[in-house]
Amino acid sequence: MRLDLNDRGRAALGTLVGPAAMNVEGVLKSPPDTAYVLGVTSVTYLRGSANRWSGEPLTVSKEYVANTTQRTFSKTRTWLTVAVAAAGAIALASSVGLGGGGNPPGDGGGGGGGGTSYRGIPIGIIGGH
Repeated sequence: MRLDLNDRGRAALGTLVGPAAMNVEGVLKSPPDTAYVLGVTSVTYLRGSANRWSGEPLTVSKEYVANTTQRTFSKTRTWLTVAVAAAGAIALASSVGLGGGGNPPGDGGGGGGGGTSYRGIPIGIIGGH
């Protein structure tokens, strides 16, 4: 979730997140009643710079927030991604012969020089000739 701070929020939270903080992003830890409790992942400042955080908790009063943006997973995109990944895995498996296809045992596939072979080994090698 991203919280865009208003002027009062920038002033009130300046000592906690730094002066001139424009927005705070993080994971919402509890449903907002009068305040948002976030595990902060980043803070962006008015001049465009940003700081990464590692989930430190921060309580932001609703009166300090100008706008909120919440990112959620799209069920359609998630299922589409799973389907494409599964199709790719199946295609890869069939291309490397994991599906049981390919040449049956004893179907030489070579043998060198057009002579007679047994399971792909030239008879000259088997018989010692």
